[in-house]
Order: sequence, then C-alpha cells, then structure tokens
Amino acid sequence: MNFRVYSIIIISIFTLTSNLSYAFDESMRMPSQKRELSTSLPLNETPKVMQGVTIKENLGKSVDLNLSFTDENGKLTKISDMVADGKPLILTLNYYRCSTLCSIQLINFAKTLKDMGWKIGKDYRVATVSFDPTDTSKEANIKQKEYLKLTDQESGDWKFYVGTNDNIKSLTDQIGFYYKYDPVSNEFAHAAAIFFITPQGKISSYLYGITYKSRDVKFSLMDASKNKIGSPTDQILLTCFHYNPTTGKYDAFAMGMLRIAALITVFFLIMFLGYFFWREQRNKKAY
Repeated sequence: MNFRVYSIIIISIFTLTSNLSYAFDESMRMPSQKRELSTSLPLNETPKVMQGVTIKENLGKSVDLNLSFTDENGKLTKISDMVADGKPLILTLNYYRCSTLCSIQLINFAKTLKDMGWKIGKDYRVATVSFDPTDTSKEANIKQKEYLKLTDQESGDWKFYVGTNDNIKSLTDQIGFYYKYDPVSNEFAHAAAIFFITPQGKISSYLYGITYKSRDVKFSLMDASKNKIGSPTDQILLTCFHYNPTTGKYDAFAMGMLRIAALITVFFLIMFLGYFFWREQRNKKAY
C-alpha cells in the first residue's frame, strides 16, 4: 500500500466522522424552551405568600447598564461598571436580613468559588444585590467580609450592593426574578439561583438551587466571556458539555464528545500514515 492509498483512506474516514458529528448535532439539539420555576401544587392550593414567586428565564436579553446601586463602601455604581474591562459578571439576588435560604445559598456559593481556584476580579467579577430596599451599605459591608472570608480571597472583587426600590424592581424584572414580601413575618419569599451576565450586559445563563458545581460555574463564565477565560483543558471539557436551559445545568453533549473522538482518530491515523510513509522511504533507500 503506497502513500496515495493511505491518503485516500484517511480523507474518507475524516469525512465520515465529520458528517456523523453534524448529523448527530441535528438529532441531539438541546431544548430551547425557557424554564420556569414554580411550586408543584395547583395555584389555589399554594400559600398566598408564594403565589407569583418564580424565576422566568430571559436568556439573551439585556439588563439596563445605567441602573445604579450603592456598594458596601457607600459608592454609587452602575451595572456598566460591574461588567467593565470585558469581564463577565456572576450576579446573586438576596437580602441581608435573611438567615435561612440566602445564607445557605451564599455560604455554598462562596465555597464553590474557593473550590474553583479562579481569582475573583482577575477574569470575572461577582456582585450580590439586595432586593430589600431597607438594607444598608453597613449591612452589605458586614456580609461582604463574612462571605469573602469563606472564599479564602478576602481581597477578591465580590461586591455587595443595596439600591432604591425602583432600581431593584427594574433589575429583578429584567432578570426574571420574582419575589414577594410577607408583612406577617417581615421576610421575603423567593427562589434561589445565580445569574451570568456577559460584558455586553446580556443574560447568558442561570444556575438554580443553593449548591453549585464548580465545573458548571466555570463553564457558565466561559460561555459568558465567549471562551476568553479558562485553561485549554477547560476549553476541551466545555466542548463535551452544553448548557441546557430546561434543567439550568450543563449536560454531557454527545456531539462534542463525538467531535473530540473524531479528532483523536484523525491524529492517530496521521501518525499511522506517517510511520508507513517513513518505512517505505527507508526501504527504497535500502534497495
């Protein structure tokens, strides 16, 4: 078998694997419908305070970059400043008096940031905005120190903000985060999630719940930055996973795995072809 024959073989296999990858892409396309969180009970059986408490995804939509909030040091900051320098933003919506759901969520989130090992502020920023208009910068300052300590990055760029009722309402509506105040308990009923904002101010993904896999947070940041951050290994892994808006998580993506398998196959075929070409040349010299 000569060099031309081997070349025909490798081109045929590469074409077959490429076509298979794209065919698989069409059949495995992820659902595009938006996910809505709500209670599983019929509406008329839902406690009144929980009615309307939900998250409605607004993927791809923009937040108002001119909305302003006051940070833990009393400085007025626009959302445009939070995503400045081309850095994506992880946004959490909580309130500082909350000692149950918010505290559990932020503690777990801080531990995830620690496990990630990515310096907060280097390639991305984190912001927590209180949706309680009575919260103060002093309370925000206390919370910032509390949660930054858990990340082992006490100088990290995780800012805590308070705001006016109008600006809070505008931001939460744009995110699709709907909560409700209960005057009886003086608490808020709300869901738990973290939100990823691109440097252009667009909502790129939602991660739900009170615990977050460091892998999913990394992938969400990489998507929000259009793959400008993350190691080469992270970039390869992202090829094998795809954000699923139905589940709000990163699921194994068969098409990506297939493409990597195709590349590995082509690599070994090239090595195989090179070896036989080298051997033929050596045999010709021997004669």
